[in-house]
Amino acid sequence: MSAKAGPPDGPTALPLATQRVAVVGLGRAGVAHAVMLSHVPGCELAGVADPRAAARAALRGMGFKVPAFARVERLLEKVCPDAVVVCAPQHERARMAQLVLEAGIPVLVERPMARTLEEAEALVLLASKRRIPLAVGHPLAFEPVFARVHDVVREGVLGPVQHARSAMFVSRVFAPRPSRGPGRLDPRRVAGGVVAHLGSDLLFVLVRMLGVPVEVRADWNLLYGAVEDELHGMMTLPDGAEVGFDCSWSVPGYSRASTVIELDGPEGKLLASDEALELDLTRAGAGFPAGYSRLRDADFDAPARFDFGGETLWSHDAAFLDWVAGGPVPPNEAFAALDTHRVMDALYRSAAAGGIRVKVAS
Repeated sequence: MSAKAGPPDGPTALPLATQRVAVVGLGRAGVAHAVMLSHVPGCELAGVADPRAAARAALRGMGFKVPAFARVERLLEKVCPDAVVVCAPQHERARMAQLVLEAGIPVLVERPMARTLEEAEALVLLASKRRIPLAVGHPLAFEPVFARVHDVVREGVLGPVQHARSAMFVSRVFAPRPSRGPGRLDPRRVAGGVVAHLGSDLLFVLVRMLGVPVEVRADWNLLYGAVEDELHGMMTLPDGAEVGFDCSWSVPGYSRASTVIELDGPEGKLLASDEALELDLTRAGAGFPAGYSRLRDADFDAPARFDFGGETLWSHDAAFLDWVAGGPVPPNEAFAALDTHRVMDALYRSAAAGGIRVKVAS
């Protein structure tokens, strides 16, 4: 028996007014945002910035006839955008976002928002003092299945979560990176490996849904370089419940990132993946009947005006622009993302110290 899959709670509305948006950084994420923003009604891609002439030329070759600049300062001066999406490399990300915030312009910055926790805290403090919207790229929170999982847990349908397991896998890194010059995964230039680049999206969903852990312990495998390719963590919530967290970008068979969350409570069990949401409940709740229910990803509403491997990125970008225009605050606002960055920092400190218990900074 299945429950009706209505729209998940959270912002999926269109922006309230026309927004002129710029993109800083034209790597894979920057180009994806440029494509997505061009399909959000009421949004105009006003300009881009990247120091690499080849990257700017490649975007023009895709048909984007917008002003392109080598420096973000020049972009801000000439284009005067209403909002900026910052997808610069991690070692430059906080500085780029800071420049935009200091110009009084709202920012959506890719995850992680900064290379270090200290940089992230300074960025959030600046946005708070200036009262400028700052959001961080966590699209998994907008994926319909996982948005519904959040609602189920927050409504207490399972009762207090007693055990949680989660995993995110993708097939991406299977060999050492070339050593010519500073590489993309140089630990002096990135926050970390698979957790910083990929797993922090799942971590954000877990922290937002279950709360900030009080302590963590973790171990990692550095298979192909100086940053982790796999990490296994256990996180302890304030009530003593344990949350398992696994991620790897070095396992075969996952052409796209695959995510699974399992939750157990006194009133039932939940299993969520990119394909479906399954519940087995002792009593009805959150629109689900008692007993077993299953909703496929295809059963959920499809609000996106442009499908880019799913609904998530379109809904994610549209929600940020809605906030900028005076709409509701999206789930991935900076203070919530900072909690995730603190947990990530604790996991890294534990793994680097051989798996010792580490308190999460508050």
